[in-house]
Amino acid sequence: MSLSFHERVVEALRKGKRLTIATIVDTVGSTPRKEGARMAVLEGGELIDSIGGGALEALVVEDARSLILSGGSRVKEYLLKEGNEPECTGMICGGRVRVHLQVELPPERLLIFGAGHVGAALAALTPALGFATTVLDDRAEFLEASRFPRQVQLQRMGPGFSGDLPPVDSSTYVAIVTRCHRTDLEALRRVLGTSPGYIGLIGSRRKVRLIVERLRREGISESRLSGLRAPIGIPIGACTPEEIAVSIAGEMIQVRRGVVVCSASLPIGLIQSAERHRKRDS
Repeated sequence: MSLSFHERVVEALRKGKRLTIATIVDTVGSTPRKEGARMAVLEGGELIDSIGGGALEALVVEDARSLILSGGSRVKEYLLKEGNEPECTGMICGGRVRVHLQVELPPERLLIFGAGHVGAALAALTPALGFATTVLDDRAEFLEASRFPRQVQLQRMGPGFSGDLPPVDSSTYVAIVTRCHRTDLEALRRVLGTSPGYIGLIGSRRKVRLIVERLRREGISESRLSGLRAPIGIPIGACTPEEIAVSIAGEMIQVRRGVVVCSASLPIGLIQSAERHRKRDS
């Protein structure tokens, strides 16, 4: 198997694309390719390599794209002959092919707004934790490649964090750790228009409260604000940028694993709900 196949698969995954790897695991009789031949089918239908083309490949592509929606893996047999059975390819080779289909998902995407001390420390940790990390800042001098691991993507933003954002979906994590409350607010405004699985905002409780109150006055809905985790990170008494980065990474792992934690680290909506219950019961 060529190195370029694996490199192209890794590149697609790093770009956030889902795919299925189809590998021929057994053949009987006359077949276009033999055991070990493989290809990758991206969710949009793009192919990396080939298992022989023709009707067989078309059916495998169809099954591979369907499997992307459900995930997991399966082994399917295809008959290289004409017939009405679902596994028949309409080919006349007369052989039989068994194909292993394995869905591969991209690493969860992490967007770090702010390339200062905390942002750089967090970016140093997260690639090893399985996050495809992108650091965004509006200051070119803070986006020097030498400050970050090779795997980390760097993106220069315009004033007020204007400009195109990387794709954001429910598997995206967002950490807002910019240089001041004004730029934190600007970044948060951008992100609240999307639907990430995690949004964390750095700052004291007073700063967080003032920012949230301002966003409410601007008409940001409670449903948008309720998932905000602020102050960001789990409470471990962190002081240095490196310790704060560990705190943030720990909270993201809790979210990834679905761990229920104490109220100090819950989203704002759940904290407010708990406070209302305490007042009612007291």
